[in-house]
Amino acid sequence: MYSSKISVVNIILFFLILVISAKAQNTDKDSLPDLVDEFESTEVLVVVEQMPEFPGGPKALMTYLTNNLKYPQEARKMGLEGRVYIKFIVTKLGKIENVKVIKGIPDGELLEKEAVRVISSMPDWNPGKQEGKAANVYMTLPVNFKLN
Repeated sequence: MYSSKISVVNIILFFLILVISAKAQNTDKDSLPDLVDEFESTEVLVVVEQMPEFPGGPKALMTYLTNNLKYPQEARKMGLEGRVYIKFIVTKLGKIENVKVIKGIPDGELLEKEAVRVISSMPDWNPGKQEGKAANVYMTLPVNFKLN
């Protein structure tokens, strides 16, 4: 008799697991808890339908870089020139985050630091959009250092 009770409990557990499993497979994304939306909101995309844009567009971005980039004196004395590639995230609120050098200049640490400083201090961008909703987007921007 004890063994038949265990069997019945096992059968009930088995069916319960089947029902839960089937329900989980049939649940659509919209009915999942808010945790899914929170997780998706932290997702960072590389390409979106509408890419983020500096306020005023590309010309305004170039003006901002020209007006705010300060060529380090030590780098000038060393004759360092080149292009520093900076990767960063434009959040769904337009904020600049996670600014990193992805390709620098040999012996150009001073130029790399200046590029990171300028990108980090940019005003908020117009965020990128995917399916009509603001999205976090990775951006890469070259910063040129050229001696006159």
